[in-house]
Amino acid sequence: MKATNRKYKSPKQQAKPAKKMPERCAVQKTGERLTNHIAQNKSKISQESDSQNNVSNMPRREEEESEKQQVEGEPINDTMFDFSSDNSSIRSKHEVPLQAVSREECPSVHSSQRDAFHNVQTLFRTRLAEAHKKLECLGVHLVENEKRRCDTDVVADLLYTIRTVSRIQLLKGNTSSTPTAAFINFVPACNCKEHPAFQVKQYIYVAFDVMESYCINMDREEWKKLAVPTSTDEDDAVISTGMHNRQALVRTLMDSLNAEISYCWATLDRSARIASTALHYEVSEDESDSERLVTEDFSAKSQARLSNIVERVMLTQILTRYLNQSGSSRELFDLFCRYIMATMPSLHAEKYPKYPPVLSLCIVEALLAKDMGGINILLGNNSEHIDILRYTAIAIHATAMIWRKRLCSRDNRITDIARVELESYNRILMLKLTWLGEPLSSFEEIISNCNVKTKGMGAFSVAFVAIVTKEKADFGGFGNRGILSIEQYLDHACALSIASQQIEIRKINHYRKVIGILDDIHDDSFLEQSEFLDRLKAELQCIDLGSDQFWIFISTYLKCCLFLCNGWHAERIAKVLADLPFETEHHELSSPAFSSLMEVARTPVVRVINLKRRIDRRNAFQSQAKIERILVVYGVARLNANEDEDDYLWGNFAFDGKSNNTGEIQDFHVVAAHWRPSDLKAFDQHAWDNGLKVKMSKSERACAFSHVASWQGARRSLELPMEEPSCLPSGSPYIQRLFRISGFAKGEALQTSNANMPPSPVCLIMEDDAILVDRFTDRLEEVLAELPRDFHFCSLGYSRPKSAPIVPWSSQLGIPTCIWYLTGYLISLDGAKYLLKKLPVQGPVDSWIGLQMCGNW
Repeated sequence: MKATNRKYKSPKQQAKPAKKMPERCAVQKTGERLTNHIAQNKSKISQESDSQNNVSNMPRREEEESEKQQVEGEPINDTMFDFSSDNSSIRSKHEVPLQAVSREECPSVHSSQRDAFHNVQTLFRTRLAEAHKKLECLGVHLVENEKRRCDTDVVADLLYTIRTVSRIQLLKGNTSSTPTAAFINFVPACNCKEHPAFQVKQYIYVAFDVMESYCINMDREEWKKLAVPTSTDEDDAVISTGMHNRQALVRTLMDSLNAEISYCWATLDRSARIASTALHYEVSEDESDSERLVTEDFSAKSQARLSNIVERVMLTQILTRYLNQSGSSRELFDLFCRYIMATMPSLHAEKYPKYPPVLSLCIVEALLAKDMGGINILLGNNSEHIDILRYTAIAIHATAMIWRKRLCSRDNRITDIARVELESYNRILMLKLTWLGEPLSSFEEIISNCNVKTKGMGAFSVAFVAIVTKEKADFGGFGNRGILSIEQYLDHACALSIASQQIEIRKINHYRKVIGILDDIHDDSFLEQSEFLDRLKAELQCIDLGSDQFWIFISTYLKCCLFLCNGWHAERIAKVLADLPFETEHHELSSPAFSSLMEVARTPVVRVINLKRRIDRRNAFQSQAKIERILVVYGVARLNANEDEDDYLWGNFAFDGKSNNTGEIQDFHVVAAHWRPSDLKAFDQHAWDNGLKVKMSKSERACAFSHVASWQGARRSLELPMEEPSCLPSGSPYIQRLFRISGFAKGEALQTSNANMPPSPVCLIMEDDAILVDRFTDRLEEVLAELPRDFHFCSLGYSRPKSAPIVPWSSQLGIPTCIWYLTGYLISLDGAKYLLKKLPVQGPVDSWIGLQMCGNW
């Protein structure tokens, strides 16, 4: 079994030069947190138009042509959207909750009560019809072939409409040879009433208000009483069917946007700016340090990037308004802080002004917009927010300074983006926010403003300082608690973990660049972080078991493990908790400590095969692990370890064939001394066919031993019982195994005899040169959802002979006839047992395992 989704790429698989990415590909798609099903359905938008107000949706081919036209300077026709006949006002607050209209509260005993219910029912249906009409105008259809469309398909259409309208260019009144309407007078098009994007945004507000307030989770009978008309009007039937239980659509989309803004956009933009060499600003000697006066219109080559900014501004405004209307002021503040934290520039870890900042001041402006309610939230005098806002302001000023430096470029593709970002910055300054302070003029001034005493400051504030001013987190300065309170000590630990996570994320390109080049790397970030967690755990022994401080300490410790992607320490603390001699009723599943425990336990654990001397690869893998939020452990277990030993499940570096101590890989019962290349002749036409044996090299044997030891550790981890817990002590085996696995295979079984088999726990093993795809954890879940629960082995990073076909299985999976490479793979308990039973390994382990698994149908 292999995953047909995007593959991992090892250096072996990167022999061919990468195809140059077109500049417009740097415009990353939004809604990345949504499932692949959404992405696949973006082309399925209906082309029908029921009235002159409806949007004539473009087919996918036309969309691609329009994007091509944008790059070449030809505009999209703005007649796609016609809102002239509908000027409905937008309500500033959500509608009256529908919970007030229930069966019990609407009896039909008295005529006055019947009239009241009739009025409510009429208002209800009117609002549903209004929302449905808005969506139809946007080309978003809730019903297809008389059946209710699923939420993901509706969201796909909605995101497509937002993307399309953000790329419309207005020709009316614009005599420029390269017209653009992404920004009108430096204002995002979605904020300009003359642009269709503004009306689209208003329509979405109306539809979402109705869905949130009226389309609550309601059983079919209750819904029929209120929404299903007594008439036979076909349109009314479509409305009642399409709007049923659509509140979940709004909340799912908002959760997705929250994740997009909080960290996904930052990850996508850091990757895109490396690939988009046209946006790299190299300061030349003939360029002045002063800002270049730019008077011409935007370049047509910038249209796609400018439209991408408008699209993100629209999505940010939609989420900001939703949080404000819901009264979630704390969530809005947290969203603001998370976005700044994920995107703020690190002056030491990133190359500025060569690269454009990831932090977009246009997005910041959308988060602070007065009509969205953001200002009222952030202007409060809450002392808890003062330090955070102070360092948030420093990040904003630092970003503006970088954009000003890039404005000196002679390339319009660079200056166009800088111009719109700086105009947003000027509008932010005009808001007169007290916490924002005055603009900063130099990097030295920024660092000087950050270099203040951090004692007593919150974790986020300390992390802000470290990210902006430090090249790495100072774990060496973290010692015993001393006179610090528990709260201060844990805040310091949490701040260091957050800072380390964010700095390592920003250094990923540096780590990848030095792989195999520098032989004297001594900066082992994983080792430093492990020593930090050891010191933190030592302090736990000074806390009274079962006290409130104990559980606060445990919760913070687990969060630090998650920030640092350290699976070994997380599993150790889980084992400690499972062995505590407490009574059952004191530790129900609802307790905060247990919730933190389960949150970390459900994070996928990746067993990495890494040589001790390859610090370069270790740092690079850890950096991408922090981006994808997975737990990492050294994957090699000791073959003959006892159950109470630390390396029984994992914990060792890979066997090294170049080491002086190679006696441990001389066990020929595990790895044979010789093998026959002719065994591969059936799949590889270039393989020998003379039947001669070839001696395995030390490196080949060491590699095979490393994988065999990883299978042994996986088998031990998967053999624990698996029963849902009701409390901490009784559920300890379940919890412990969660900390040792990567998820569950939930797909339909391969064999009919296993049809009633429960989901199968799996372990994920990777080599240290694996490169994780974007949204790795989401894609892993998609694979596991389809992976047969009775599988043995599933290759994620692979290659195969051209003559070896693949039998299709599902949208994510296929069954190969031969595979090579072991960059990454999933293995089940039965799979581990099968491979261990087939020992010794004969030949390169990737070829051997391919023959064993492909012959085990």
